[in-house]
Amino acid sequence: MRLNCSRKKLMDSINIVSKAVASRTPMPILDGILMTTNNGLTLTGYDMETGIESRMEADILASGSVVVPARVFTEIVRRLPEDDVYIDTDDKHMVKVESGASSFNIRGLSPDDYPALPIVEHERSLVLEQKLLKNMIQQTKFAASTDDSRPILKGINVIFENGELTLVTIDGFRLAVRKEKIKDAQQEAMQFIVPARAMEDVAQVLSESEDHVTIGPSHNYVLFDTGNVKIVSRLIQGEFLNYKSILPSGNKTSLVSDPQVLLSAIERASIVIDRDEKRFPVTLETPDEDSLVISSKTDIGMSREELNVALTGELVDIDFNPKLFMDALREIDDEQITLSFQGSVGPCSIQPLEGDSFFYLVLPLRR
Repeated sequence: MRLNCSRKKLMDSINIVSKAVASRTPMPILDGILMTTNNGLTLTGYDMETGIESRMEADILASGSVVVPARVFTEIVRRLPEDDVYIDTDDKHMVKVESGASSFNIRGLSPDDYPALPIVEHERSLVLEQKLLKNMIQQTKFAASTDDSRPILKGINVIFENGELTLVTIDGFRLAVRKEKIKDAQQEAMQFIVPARAMEDVAQVLSESEDHVTIGPSHNYVLFDTGNVKIVSRLIQGEFLNYKSILPSGNKTSLVSDPQVLLSAIERASIVIDRDEKRFPVTLETPDEDSLVISSKTDIGMSREELNVALTGELVDIDFNPKLFMDALREIDDEQITLSFQGSVGPCSIQPLEGDSFFYLVLPLRR
């Protein structure tokens, strides 16, 4: 294999596929990046759960393929002195990398031992803007479980029906739901569970543009295809929790607030709470219909702040883990939100003032 390419484009592709390069694996070849010439240069990373393939322009002088050690190759390309890069391999898989006056020779591996990415033969697919999917993942992934004893909750439940895409995550302490109507979508209904870690890789690869991404699930895998980048992830098998069955009804208290003002106040209240200390909550109390008091008290000190709100219903006095609140509030762009409570012992719901594009549910802490 011999080729010339742009260092910047090569570095961009390396950064993309490195997200799927395995670490601490019993298969040393998965520590590498597969490089293949095919109408340009294709780089692949695969950890046997998620595979990422990135295609880029290159001047191919001789076809071939090789597996390069990801860490060393990344550092070499990152520090090359010029944008023009020349790469050459021999029949013993030695890889020469040259740029300007700089030259490296590193030992590669045979591509014959690199496992092939699964072929996803999907009968149905969904096309939407990359920016939209990126935002929807970002606004839900934080609520996915990290508990190995409940593997089904370590995923993001993807639901498409009646022209609406819904992403759902639950970790036992909170719920995140994000909905969006998909324009001109005529596809049949579909539902599948993607590991949250894989979806985070997808979000990092997607651009903030109106370019499209195609989602195509099969029985065991799902493919995300942007054209130049393909991401294949194994699906989580099983039945996700029916989130609609745990949605509260008959709210006793509702108040309207600016999410960024509320976020800043909770962040300030958290200053006196040690990160590793789970016993100390942030308290939300409504002394009257026009104010919300956010307070905290620990061995370090105490904090109290009063916000102006518009409240209807019963007054509340309730404790929460501040992190669960902050994770949700950081992802809200609306200027106003509605907080609803089931009294002073039930969960808190966070919704937009109008519509149902997102829904967050946070369970309180017991006193």
